[in-house]
Amino acid sequence: MKYPAILLALVLLFSCSSTKKISSPGSASRSLPELPPSEIDIPVKIAAASILAKAEKVVPSEFTSDGWPSFVQPSCDFRYKYRFVRKALRIDCINNIINIHFGGDYQVGGSKCLCTAGIPVTPWISGSCGFPPQPLRKVNMGLRSTVQFLPGYRVRTTTTISGIQPVDKCQVSFFSNDITQLVSDSIRSSLLTFSSAMDQTIAGLDFSKFVNQAKDSSFRKVSLGKYGYILLNPSGVRIGQLNYANDSFAISFGLSFKPLLTSDPVNHSSVPPAFPSLLQTETRSGIKLYVNLVYDYAFLTHLLRDSLHNKVFEVKGRTLVVKDAEISGSDNNQVNIRVDFVGSNHGSIFLKGTPVLDTAKQTLVIPDIQYSFEGEDLALKIGRSLFRNKIRKSIEGKSYLDIQALINANRIQINQQLSREIIRDVFSYCKLKELRMIGLLATKETLQIQLFISGELAIACGNL
Repeated sequence: MKYPAILLALVLLFSCSSTKKISSPGSASRSLPELPPSEIDIPVKIAAASILAKAEKVVPSEFTSDGWPSFVQPSCDFRYKYRFVRKALRIDCINNIINIHFGGDYQVGGSKCLCTAGIPVTPWISGSCGFPPQPLRKVNMGLRSTVQFLPGYRVRTTTTISGIQPVDKCQVSFFSNDITQLVSDSIRSSLLTFSSAMDQTIAGLDFSKFVNQAKDSSFRKVSLGKYGYILLNPSGVRIGQLNYANDSFAISFGLSFKPLLTSDPVNHSSVPPAFPSLLQTETRSGIKLYVNLVYDYAFLTHLLRDSLHNKVFEVKGRTLVVKDAEISGSDNNQVNIRVDFVGSNHGSIFLKGTPVLDTAKQTLVIPDIQYSFEGEDLALKIGRSLFRNKIRKSIEGKSYLDIQALINANRIQINQQLSREIIRDVFSYCKLKELRMIGLLATKETLQIQLFISGELAIACGNL
């Protein structure tokens, strides 16, 4: 179509590839200011069905006296036996306090006799409740478990009995003994044993080994393929309060860190001896990212070549094919671009200018942009008038980028790309609120850019 379209594509690529500068023309600034830590807190919602099914298997469905169906004889003159069959669990959880409620049916039998010197001297007189033809008696009970997430990436639960309430009492009339309390005390003893075992099992959960495995990758640069390397530099890890509502458990995970995207694969600092401790906090959500990007020109040249190599442009009936491109820096904060063409015409075009960022307006301009051609064949065939007029006016008019408008135009696509199924039954939901360039610096060696990104990111897990 138009030859200036090549120039526009280069300028846009220049801006979208993190290659602009915050200082004004002529600035000799060599570094950008330090950024505050980034904060990311992700609410995670987990469908409760599979967890509750697991809990149904963990909590015994039946509690019995020792040796059931044989009798337990706590004294010479008394013996008893009982069986309790629970019904489905009902669970609620508010701020790390889990309440487990369940009802059930019980049956109990008891016998009495007369003893002399610790020896039964009369036959046993027996009575029972809940054995056929009588219906089972009913009782309700509950457990309360307080969850703590410890700094060393372990979990602690403290489980207690919140209540045992017999709905139907058991009065064994013919030996005038109400053994309902005995049944309650026996069930309480069984529940205490179960609660203690469960707390010990939870206490054995240790996630620190997984954290230690992630330590090196968090404090070492990790390859992002063609986008270079990322360094997280975490300084804090958070976990929110556990809650249950609408058939789902909800909790949040948070991280404080100083991310760096760079073309340099070398690690310039050592890995600290320990990962940051886990901090229990209130439930939080939201993303506030302050990101440093530092790329050398060899890396950016590679990206530019991948984008433009063998791209074909039509110029007044002639075909131009991009064969090579290069980006470089200079001492005076300017950036240089060279693009080589073949086809109907051949030669090179050179662009040079100082990119200037207006952080308030979120605009990028290259007020001092300069251009030149090299190649006699190209200059002769395109013509001096085209060079001096149309190209000059197009460059001057297109050396401006409204960053905010560019983001707004792509906001829906960005959200769609980040809202997807990550792995099977695990979905991410993203809402980008703001993306701003807050710093830009071109040096002779590197192009540096600073971004601020805010938004919301949530994770929903299905059937785990």
